[in-house]
Amino acid sequence: MNGAPLSDLELARLEYPGTPDAQLVIELAQRTLDELAMEPPVSHKIIASMRDIDQIEETDLPWAGCLVRDGDRFVIKLRAADTRGKKRFTAFHEVKHTYMPGFALAPQYRCDPATPPDVARDRDPGLEALCDLGAVELLLPRRHFLNDLDGNTPTLTLASQLAERYDASLEATARRIVTLRPTPTLLIALEPSCTVSAPHDEPKLRVKRAYRNAGWPFIPPNKSVPPGSILTSPLSGEAVNEVSTLTGLTATPIGPVHISADLYPYTDDRGDQHMRVLALITPVSQPGQHNHAA
Repeated sequence: MNGAPLSDLELARLEYPGTPDAQLVIELAQRTLDELAMEPPVSHKIIASMRDIDQIEETDLPWAGCLVRDGDRFVIKLRAADTRGKKRFTAFHEVKHTYMPGFALAPQYRCDPATPPDVARDRDPGLEALCDLGAVELLLPRRHFLNDLDGNTPTLTLASQLAERYDASLEATARRIVTLRPTPTLLIALEPSCTVSAPHDEPKLRVKRAYRNAGWPFIPPNKSVPPGSILTSPLSGEAVNEVSTLTGLTATPIGPVHISADLYPYTDDRGDQHMRVLALITPVSQPGQHNHAA
């Protein structure tokens, strides 16, 4: 039969018919790590080389990264302004494109909200989600990460230690904790900002992103934190590591919960600094009481 050879994902579909693509992508990532017998931190350069990618270069890009053909070579280009953790994630994302059908037919881009519309318009969201999933599995390998979580309390101190161990960003590592813990865990990223309708008002601490596993109520993005909330303490230099009840973020209070929160500023690719507060939250069970995250 003529035509291009089947991709790794297509072969996996034939080998395990009926298995969701997401699970196949996870298993393909683990197979790659097993073949190379790699331990954290996983080298994105070695993985890329294994997938016949000849070069990884950093340059001035309007998007996070791309995988392009240069003659008979494949090259990953990464946005030089991004942090090391973000560049490693993007590199793994581009590597995962080599597992997908038709990856060599056109340049592959990893886009973000700052990406030009003409590039973002041509993206396949389902394909990009699979590549993101595979990137996480390579950057923060499931088997090792679960072992590191076992018996440890989910705090930002633990997240910081694991971020260093896996050479990943703190927020990505904390999100991985939420994803893999079998018990309720919530991560909230907040920043002082104004609403679009009132751009000149005094900035308020607002929810930018919330990651949750089963059992948590929905927390709206851009929801402002009530004055005096424990979540505002890190803005004054006070780290939080205590049991409290969160009010004002949802229709009903969340609690009692253990809150680990601190200030983690970062600079974006435009050079703007963001005063980010991260909060890792777990429920606290009390005799005879049911909390909203149970």
